[in-house]
Amino acid sequence: MKALIGNFDARLDAKRRIAVASGIREQISASDGENFVLVPDPDPQAGRDRYLWLFPDVYFRRLASSMKRSGLNPEQQVGLDRWLAIAQVVKPDGQGRLVIPERSIKYAVVAEELKLSCSGNHIEIWPRDKWEAQYDVEATLPRSVFDLASDSLAEE
Repeated sequence: MKALIGNFDARLDAKRRIAVASGIREQISASDGENFVLVPDPDPQAGRDRYLWLFPDVYFRRLASSMKRSGLNPEQQVGLDRWLAIAQVVKPDGQGRLVIPERSIKYAVVAEELKLSCSGNHIEIWPRDKWEAQYDVEATLPRSVFDLASDSLAEE
């Protein structure tokens, strides 16, 4: 799967639906799935609220299989089993909207005004005000991270 990039405004309507922006849908190939899997952030950073994560469904199933085969210790295996048990498949309607299940909302912070923030292999669903407080600053990335990735690509 190609890395998902960008951020997009969204709104949670009275029926708990959000529209997945066309800018996101255009980045997802059919081989990664037409539906999505919705899960809570598996390990929120210290002091941060828990948000929802959205994955293309076929990609998520490959990811979950890979995690299951990765030699987890018993504690990690229990955590993964619980995380997979609360995952929800959500299907977009004809207008690209997803219904956020009531069950998923109880595991995370959700607001009416949202930000869909692409994070490589998944989309994070944040309350817009919290996303802006966290990310609406000048982006910096250590040059060494860029150089390491560039060197790795050159070797391929």
